[in-house]
Amino acid sequence: MKYRPEIDGLRAVAVLPVIFCHAGFKTFSGGFVGVDVFFVISGYLITLIIHGELQQGSFSIVQFYERRVRRILPALFFVTLVCIPFAWAWMMPDEFKDFSKSIEKVNLFISNFYFWKEANYFAPDAQLAPMLHTWSLAVEEQFYVIFPIFLIVIQSCSQKKLLILTSILVVASLGLSEWWSKIYPVANFYLLPTRAWELGVGSMMALSINYWRHVEGWIAQLASSVGLFLVAFSIFTYDEGTPFPSLWALMPVLGAALIIGYARPQTLVGKFLSWTPVMGVGLISYSAYLWHHPLFAFARIRLSGNVLPEVYFGLSILVLGLAYFTWRFVERPFRKKSTFTRKQIFIGAVIVSSLFIAFGKFGRWNDGVPERLPLEVKQMAMWAKDRDPRRKECHAKKSNFIEPVDSCVYGNELPPKIAILGDSHAMVLASPLGELLMQENQSIRALTYSSCAPVIGYKNSDKVDECPKYNKLVQRFLYSHLEIETLILVARWTLYIEGVRFNNGEGGIEPGMPAYALPISKDMSFIKNPARVDKIGRLFRSTIENILNHGKRVVLVYPVPETGLQVPYYLAKEILFYIGRKDALSTSFKVFKERTENIRKQFDMLGAHRNLIRIRPEDIFCNTFIINRCVVQLAGKPLYFDYDHLNSIGSAMLAEKIITEMKEKNWL
Repeated sequence: MKYRPEIDGLRAVAVLPVIFCHAGFKTFSGGFVGVDVFFVISGYLITLIIHGELQQGSFSIVQFYERRVRRILPALFFVTLVCIPFAWAWMMPDEFKDFSKSIEKVNLFISNFYFWKEANYFAPDAQLAPMLHTWSLAVEEQFYVIFPIFLIVIQSCSQKKLLILTSILVVASLGLSEWWSKIYPVANFYLLPTRAWELGVGSMMALSINYWRHVEGWIAQLASSVGLFLVAFSIFTYDEGTPFPSLWALMPVLGAALIIGYARPQTLVGKFLSWTPVMGVGLISYSAYLWHHPLFAFARIRLSGNVLPEVYFGLSILVLGLAYFTWRFVERPFRKKSTFTRKQIFIGAVIVSSLFIAFGKFGRWNDGVPERLPLEVKQMAMWAKDRDPRRKECHAKKSNFIEPVDSCVYGNELPPKIAILGDSHAMVLASPLGELLMQENQSIRALTYSSCAPVIGYKNSDKVDECPKYNKLVQRFLYSHLEIETLILVARWTLYIEGVRFNNGEGGIEPGMPAYALPISKDMSFIKNPARVDKIGRLFRSTIENILNHGKRVVLVYPVPETGLQVPYYLAKEILFYIGRKDALSTSFKVFKERTENIRKQFDMLGAHRNLIRIRPEDIFCNTFIINRCVVQLAGKPLYFDYDHLNSIGSAMLAEKIITEMKEKNWL
């Protein structure tokens, strides 16, 4: 196969935007499309090699995989090995456990499946996963398993028939991608069936080479220029809100195909891509891709997310330096058959992969190996485990549906006159409320479902499918159990109204997918409708009014302050990295009020009612211990076990206020 320097130049066009996008430079907000360009290049080159060798009768599956092993694994092993000591020294137990899992999955070539289940690619927490970028390697590796077999099976077909069959598969995969972008967006991003069409477009370019390789002159000039424009337009205009991959991905994919087909040495685009600096970056692009995400992730871990733009710029330069070193001293030597034989390559790959898999299992089975951390750091990090021990037994979720009749009771064994309804914010209050009610010879029933507000007539945008069903069952249960007189309603109301996760305005941004509350409907476009807040607010209020009209008492707990920080880990890292703190950790009261303005207005519209108590958690945590701040920590101990859930200390403070208010109304 004749060497084409413009292909290496195209690799540079692919990798640099990916690096700058992950460095947070907003100009390159669509830089993630560089991965799609890589897929097209891979599909083209692999098909060109396999099909050519099949036609010549020289194709060997063993030789094919030998080339893949030499190309992919040495640099990947080297980067992984360098990551381990930094992870060991800097990561908290859960982080290290997740890192260990990812190492295991990378070496089993299924990291895309792992990250599909564990991480939304665009979420802030995903940017703390050093091996996240290996999902694309897993997609390619899975393609390398399937596609050669496909070509071998149909090798007797003419080139035209091969092109038609590949085109059919491309169209089918693209159609699936467009469909899944609406209903399974995370799976759509990570999995081969919805990415195969991008590799397939590259394959189509290889199979159709006789139709375009002789085209020159103004047609080649125009086509290659349009191709570069399409790729550049995607890089500079797409962002994390672009449904991807989908029909939107056609732009960078077709752009890459046009460049492959028509960027000749005589064209302006071909000259640019063959320019030595551009081509040089392309030569080291694989190693640059491997290095960039770990460097950025460990910088975010070390600096608790507060990485300045100039630091990212410096790290980007360092990426290229490390990439050159890796290309020169790792990639190139292992590609030479004179340096390492086929047997050495395969045996070495199996041994090293096995060692990494064993390491991954060690970290996973030992819960992130907390013993590797200094005692004080470990003690602070352990607050992340400060959760209700009955959580799994008592808290319903998608994988653990609990019928209301089987729900847990906290406190005395007497039939409860009180029930707490809501999501996980309600669950954290069940145990401390039960302890306080036990002193009153009473008990409380916990009717809680994860990510599900206790509201009739709505669903969540994150597809918690059984939430509406659960709320209906709870309603029937409560209205048929007359002994339950008082309902305590607790939920993460703010998230359902606002949809987006919390940004504390001081560098703390909560990870996770958006979670809008929606009317029960298939119309997801209502998310962006300005009328959504009022309509959902009416649903919230009507549920509460309906409860009151049935003669029940309601304790309505307003939003608990969010933090934007994984609180125990944030404090543990301050200790680990010797960051002094003069005052207790806190967040802005002003930001809290702005964040909760919509939901507070909706609840305030309920008006006064003799059977309604309003509990405002900000009266405890905000503008009290520290003026104009909401406390996250008191007496050196955190009040939360993660970004927004109160731990045993914080929930006990809120539970005490609830019981006090109920006593004042003679409800106990």
